[in-house]
Amino acid sequence: MATKKTKLPMGVFEKVPGSGIYWIRFTAEGKKLREKVGSLSAAKNRLGVRHVQAKAGTLPNSSEPRPQRVTFAELIDDANKHLKSERTAAHAYDTALKFNRMLPTFGKREAESITRQEVLDWLDEQAEEHEWSDTTRNRYVAAFSLIYSVAGPDGTKKLTLKPWGRITRRQEDNSRVRFLSQEEEAAISEQLRERYPNYLNVFILALHTGARTSEVLRGQVGDYNSQTGMIKIHQTKDSRKPKVRFVPMTPMAVAAYKTLAADKEKDAPLCTNRNGEPLYEMRYWFLRALEASGVKDFTFHDVRHTAASRWVMSGVPLAAVAKYLGHSGAAMVMRYAHLQPEVNAKAISAAMSFYHQPVTQADTKRTRKVTPKVTPAEVILAKGA
Repeated sequence: MATKKTKLPMGVFEKVPGSGIYWIRFTAEGKKLREKVGSLSAAKNRLGVRHVQAKAGTLPNSSEPRPQRVTFAELIDDANKHLKSERTAAHAYDTALKFNRMLPTFGKREAESITRQEVLDWLDEQAEEHEWSDTTRNRYVAAFSLIYSVAGPDGTKKLTLKPWGRITRRQEDNSRVRFLSQEEEAAISEQLRERYPNYLNVFILALHTGARTSEVLRGQVGDYNSQTGMIKIHQTKDSRKPKVRFVPMTPMAVAAYKTLAADKEKDAPLCTNRNGEPLYEMRYWFLRALEASGVKDFTFHDVRHTAASRWVMSGVPLAAVAKYLGHSGAAMVMRYAHLQPEVNAKAISAAMSFYHQPVTQADTKRTRKVTPKVTPAEVILAKGA
């Protein structure tokens, strides 16, 4: 059955059918005028205002030059400038890669002509083609929002309207716990040693500190304190938390840090590429080494999960693990709780300690069972049977 079209009031129309962007037409002083508005409700309101203004002779001066139409590519240029001045270099670089993926489809389009449905369709197509997780899709939604927010009232490019409202982000699965076995770690390390020896120590440092990818890339020479045995992690994910946290360093982490810091000045970027420039991403070298190693279903972020899982399985209290990871609460670190099965056994034992347990009393001549005292819980169960 065909969908019934909404009947538009006289004077309101879509220049591009199905675009969701509405225009108004009205007559003033014998001239037929048109004006682009945006949403249907806004168009209805604007048309009423213009009719009143036309009768009163107070219409805005139509001889004023129309605002220059801004392309999506121009908005991206402004968003990139904003990122370079307001965010870290690594974050600006990563977001710019997302912008570049948008340009072939939207770059030459007038920014105000892009509809919400077009954005949603593009996101769905890209997610299917590249097998995006909900987390990755959400990062692209955030990138779209950033482009238009920079072009808002306080932006460098003024838009008369935002062509689409907020796009709901999908619920991310934060329960994933994928960690490396010793064999998998050895396989990845071997490939890095052969293919990208400069980056092997970056991998080791991340594996032994549990730092996020952006935090590893944000590291500086001088972050490690040999007296305390701790490394300073620069964190920006949550503005409510301190800007730094501290994580204990293993001998392997110390060796990796010293190799990365060798011949560099204090406060210089710790992780650099083969040209000595700051390292901005892990994908181009890590994914190739990962594929060559044969390790499946693994990402660089899972290196962080590996560090956390090993701490928990070794008996480090969850509260301490949360502190090392920079979690703001206990909820996030609880995903690793199942890796301490002895805690569950202790919980069961503690709960059962409040009840009389069947016991066996040994005699010098024979062993006889003593009938246990019936507990209230057993009486209840018996009645319900």
